[in-house]
Amino acid sequence: MERSPPLKLTELPEDLLLHIMSLFNPYDLSKLGATCKLLHTLSQSNSVWIKFCQKVTNLKDVQLGEFCNYKKLYTNLLHKYGCLIGLYETKFGPFGGLTEVIYSNGAIEGHTWDLASSEDIEAPLKSNILFSLKKSEYHTHNVCLPYMNSHHGAVSVGKRKGTFTLLCFNPKEHAQAVWKDFGYDQEIFDYFQSHRKGLKKYRHALFCQWELKCHQQKLISLSSCFDLSMLYERLNFQHPCDIPELMPDGICPKQLVAPGLFKSSDKIRGVELLHFTYLEGIELCAIEVTGNGYTPAQTVSFVAQLNFPTTSVQEPHKFEDLIDSDLERVQRVCPISDIPSQAFTLPQDCLDDAPSDMCYARYLGHGLDRYSQTPAITFAHVMVFDEDTVGVLWIEQECFTLCKRVHQTFNQNRL
Repeated sequence: MERSPPLKLTELPEDLLLHIMSLFNPYDLSKLGATCKLLHTLSQSNSVWIKFCQKVTNLKDVQLGEFCNYKKLYTNLLHKYGCLIGLYETKFGPFGGLTEVIYSNGAIEGHTWDLASSEDIEAPLKSNILFSLKKSEYHTHNVCLPYMNSHHGAVSVGKRKGTFTLLCFNPKEHAQAVWKDFGYDQEIFDYFQSHRKGLKKYRHALFCQWELKCHQQKLISLSSCFDLSMLYERLNFQHPCDIPELMPDGICPKQLVAPGLFKSSDKIRGVELLHFTYLEGIELCAIEVTGNGYTPAQTVSFVAQLNFPTTSVQEPHKFEDLIDSDLERVQRVCPISDIPSQAFTLPQDCLDDAPSDMCYARYLGHGLDRYSQTPAITFAHVMVFDEDTVGVLWIEQECFTLCKRVHQTFNQNRL
């Protein structure tokens, strides 16, 4: 039986060729396009390169912006900088923050999410565009605050995976523009600029004298005392399915809260951002995202020891009555989902308001002393009120911290 002659490339349907070429990686596709005129033409097709752009940006509708085609967009921008897309913690001395890097209309943009209020835990986070990164055929444009006070900066992809740095070339203008956008008193900013030589210590007496909030201290430090380079590290949230010991089948029991981003508020620190995560199935850890001069970003604010649930003391009670419960540690023997709900009231000597008169669970815990200027561990009770609300009773400091989940959406999963 005679074999039929092999098909020529020109005899194959164009749709089939494009589908086959889309299975290659960008490097091999470019090499394939150099083998013949037909493959070269097909290797420039938007229908092939848009899939690479979609994979990097995780967007179905990838706008070209100033680029003429999707190959240019990928090779001149997304190939190098697309890996930055995601959610990051800012590390800037002891201070921190939250930054989301997204793709938008031909540019990589860094959006900061700041606490709009230092007192109102319910206030939504405030967003500003920190930097815009555009790459044309000839050079790269790195611009700080492109829509507020445009000035030059530089973005550098870190050698360590999931990191990058931002170098601002005009930190005073940068800080002043953000300061003004938040409506802070200009007199304070000018005063600190005239005393900049003495402000390298984050616990400087002037900060206390002027009663500056954490965000204000961070802006002053940005313009006055740093080498102007900010480090960003990717922030990864656990999914309930990743913690099977605590959350079978990804279902979070009412005695726990799903991991994620929370805002905490108390009379000592004001409002802060915390990242809730679980360690080894026995601890709920709250990690500082914003940070301050006393508790640096990425340090643990408090820990709930899930193996040690406790019940409230006889009502009415004071903070000192809670100390005995820390001395009688009885390890949990039943599943967390079997812990019974209990009535909750704040100690009589607490000036705060309780978010509820019931809590689903109460755990022994510990955390950093919120009064001390030196790191010190102190006892606490951690209560789960509902899926979005956690409370912390600081026993020795006799104060209460309320934590509420942040509901902003920080990703663009649209594919």
